[in-house]
Amino acid sequence: MNVVRAIWTNGRILPSGPVDWPDGSELIVEPVATAEQIGIDESEWQDDAESIAAWLARVDAIPPRLLDDEERTESERYREEHRRFNIDAVRKQMGLGDQS
Repeated sequence: MNVVRAIWTNGRILPSGPVDWPDGSELIVEPVATAEQIGIDESEWQDDAESIAAWLARVDAIPPRLLDDEERTESERYREEHRRFNIDAVRKQMGLGDQS
């Protein structure tokens, strides 16, 4: 059996083309996700003082994400690992070699 596109109209599924399924065929029906625009287009940006202040107020209103103990431990481990990586990388760039 072949896959066909269809439109949901007035409580009925209307195939966009002919189908060759026998009567009584079991179907799986799910809507196709449509691409939604997230945010605004660059042409809609406003950079006047009032718009920037409004944007900052919206950002400041976002509540902080609270980490549980496991997440906090993992975050600290990650930061330490990358801190050491960056220090080692700078030492190598300076020709100091591995100073561990």
